[in-house]
Amino acid sequence: MRAVAIAVVAACAVLLCGVVHADTVSVSQTLDYSYDEYFAEPGSILDHPPHHRGMWQDWGWTHELTAPAGANGILSATLSLSTWDVDAGMQNVIYVNGVRLGILGETGDWTWGSTSFNLPASVLADLWNDGSLYVYMDIDAGISGSRVTLGSSTLTAVYNLGEPIPEPATVGLLGLGALLALRRRRSVKG
Repeated sequence: MRAVAIAVVAACAVLLCGVVHADTVSVSQTLDYSYDEYFAEPGSILDHPPHHRGMWQDWGWTHELTAPAGANGILSATLSLSTWDVDAGMQNVIYVNGVRLGILGETGDWTWGSTSFNLPASVLADLWNDGSLYVYMDIDAGISGSRVTLGSSTLTAVYNLGEPIPEPATVGLLGLGALLALRRRRSVKG
């Protein structure tokens, strides 16, 4: 019995150290000028309509991803936006499925930059359930009269593949429970 108890404790220790890993795969979709006229086409004049949009020209777009075969959930997802001429203090608020993610980072005058957002669990659940996300940009919510140009929007999701594997701490707790059950059984017999 003592050998079994030592084996269970050793297995729990190994699992708590994070030896268990699941297979994952990343899937991305990039939307750009070929998707919508409001995304700036490379080489276009960036400081004029329809690309350079102001506070009364809010707009949105939809990302759609197909889960890979064998996927059983989404571990994480990131939305990255390529932007031009985001001035300091400008409040371009980004929403996904009605959830506020944050504001675009400053790029500086007449330069390109990128802002990335990690999607929260509620949005990951939406993406898993129907494979699509609606992104909405409230341009210059601070109403300072500034404008912004978008070059592209990239959604990247990391899917879990294969059989779900419990996190190591859960497996470790199950092992400790089994050890306690063995100990109790031994003390009841004794």
